[in-house]
Amino acid sequence: MPEPTLPTLRDLLALDVPLDVIVSPDGRRAAITVRRADWNENRYQSLCLVYDQERERTFPLTHGGSASQLEWVDETTLAVLKDPLSKGESPQDKAQIWLFEDLVGEGWRITAAKNGVESFKPFAGGFVYLSRDPQRAEKKARQDKFGSLVHFEQEDSASALYYTGLEHVRRYQDALRSATEDEANSLTPPVIELSKLFEQPLSISSFIPSPRGDAIYLRCQPRDDLVYWRQGSVWCLQLDAPAALAEFMQREQARKAAEKEAAEQKLPPPEKPEKEDNSYLGRLTRLNLPARASVAAVSPDGSQLLINYAGRDDKMYTRSDLWIIDTTAALAAPDEATLVAGMRNITAALDQDVLTVYWVESGIYGMYFQSTETRLARFHGDGSYTVLDLLATDGQELMPWWDFHVCAAGVIGLSAANATRFCEASLARPDDTGSSYQIQFLTQYGQALAGWSLGTVETFHWESKDGVEIEGVLRKPPDFDPRKKYPLVFIVHGGPQDASHTFLLSGEELRYYPAAQFANLGMLVLKPNYRGSLGRGQSFMELNVNNLGVGDLWDLESAVDALVELGWVDPQRVGCMGWSQGGYISAFAGLRSDKFAAVSVGAGISDWYTYHISNDIPDFTVDYLSASPFHDRAIYDKTAPIRGLPTANTPMLIQHGTDDRRVPLSNATELYRGLQALGIPVELFVYPGMAHPITKPRQNYAVLHQNLSWFSHYLLGTPLDLTPA
Repeated sequence: MPEPTLPTLRDLLALDVPLDVIVSPDGRRAAITVRRADWNENRYQSLCLVYDQERERTFPLTHGGSASQLEWVDETTLAVLKDPLSKGESPQDKAQIWLFEDLVGEGWRITAAKNGVESFKPFAGGFVYLSRDPQRAEKKARQDKFGSLVHFEQEDSASALYYTGLEHVRRYQDALRSATEDEANSLTPPVIELSKLFEQPLSISSFIPSPRGDAIYLRCQPRDDLVYWRQGSVWCLQLDAPAALAEFMQREQARKAAEKEAAEQKLPPPEKPEKEDNSYLGRLTRLNLPARASVAAVSPDGSQLLINYAGRDDKMYTRSDLWIIDTTAALAAPDEATLVAGMRNITAALDQDVLTVYWVESGIYGMYFQSTETRLARFHGDGSYTVLDLLATDGQELMPWWDFHVCAAGVIGLSAANATRFCEASLARPDDTGSSYQIQFLTQYGQALAGWSLGTVETFHWESKDGVEIEGVLRKPPDFDPRKKYPLVFIVHGGPQDASHTFLLSGEELRYYPAAQFANLGMLVLKPNYRGSLGRGQSFMELNVNNLGVGDLWDLESAVDALVELGWVDPQRVGCMGWSQGGYISAFAGLRSDKFAAVSVGAGISDWYTYHISNDIPDFTVDYLSASPFHDRAIYDKTAPIRGLPTANTPMLIQHGTDDRRVPLSNATELYRGLQALGIPVELFVYPGMAHPITKPRQNYAVLHQNLSWFSHYLLGTPLDLTPA
């Protein structure tokens, strides 16, 4: 029997990872995005593949750029939001919508948005898409007078919603090909800005078109800054988009003709009206929904809306439910109370956040976390739901690794994985019961892992210090012996509203934390779903309120005690690492506990006060600590890692991006200066140009390598080599 392969960090980074699987309306084709590391260019790109049932094969559709969104226009036409990854300033260098008709050729570029397209949806014979208004984005008049400046959290948004029609685009591009330069400059691009109907600029955070093609539902907030996220508003734009575009083109033709005639007669150009008449664009109605609510989906016939809304309060830790209301009633409701009274809660019985949702003819489908698994369910209008079993031909049950999609025919597309199988692009078709789905694999990326030694993955349960049951994902070495004592490393997820799942390899293990390498070095790896995590219901999500860090440390320390009691762990060789909220918990463990031999803090919080005054979501601390630090500093001190500095002695590795606004770099430097002043071993690595996540392969390699070297040194006694030549 051949020796197992011990995968390197580069092996992990080189893995192609299927992410989105978008199914054609009839369920016979699927478009797939696959993330691939381009080591030479030091970037990740998403390729687009297509599975065709008739050809019984999967083939590449795009060969360059990066595909960030896929949408089927019909059974054989796919629209792709593709970024060329070039560095120029022209529209050709930005993400634009490309159309692949009959799934052949190099594609047809539909849009030429100066600032690129952010997201789009097929709509009424064309596309509605989100971009940035060039004039509002440039602020040229102010720039010319004062230079570059930003009015902090007071800048008007340049967010804009546009519509373009395919037939108009065809005629326009045909005319461009045969036009002279002057003639080309006189042609009008067939694009209308629908957001002109707003009386003042708003930041459009999402838009949901009605399947009937007669309305678009928008969620907006006053400005782009996340401090305004609680001040949301929902709008319904009812329109005949093709007619509005035709009217716009006629108006532009008439305007240009009048300007040409005035110029020929050497007359002043026609005066523009003080206020433009935009009524032809449609009718805009604000729905009297609560500020935190949004439209999640529209029924296939457009007669009902699915509302995402946390009925209890607007705290960050409060679970949202899905509610149904008739469209007519929602539009006519004179006030918030009337509208909410007309809504029907269909997910109360689940007691979980539904993360992604689709409404098609066969029902409402959603994804949620349950314990250490991801699950799919079909929700019924009476509040009941059916959990969907996703089964491979060998009987193995699988889960969505990334997300899912369901088409009009009820076929589900997903990247499917479990504790023994790497993620594969897949289709899931229902059997006669409607609750069991047969998985069909469309890719074979798992073959790259054949013979790899990765250890084994399972769910582990223990009781925390206050009696609460905690669970997590435990990776054991491949030759695990329950009579042997192993070093233990925690990998703590971010969030806190997230969870770790029983996957053979998860996302953070491919880019941040070398769990497989730890297992092969003879370590246990535990990923705790600490209090506040998703998957255990509302009451569990509230257990860390006013108890951040403190309760989290109970959960980690009690896990150490449980594993020591089993005889599996050497209590002198325990480490902890995490990113974001996981970095905060790691810092808290390193500064407030004597159970850890070493910790690694990735983009973590050192002091909630430092965090509150400098991050882009200050409401986080106000919600989770029930007060502003300017009103109650005591709770901030109680839960701040840095307050444990006087008694700390744990070596700490710190990793942070320079451009991180979610957890600003000052958190890392505060930890570094404090530990350095007290003579505690500390290393800080700063990643230029990186925001909250690390998004480039070489930098991910550095993060992985540093964590592997750090814990190998402090738990196994190997030489420390954080920056090899």
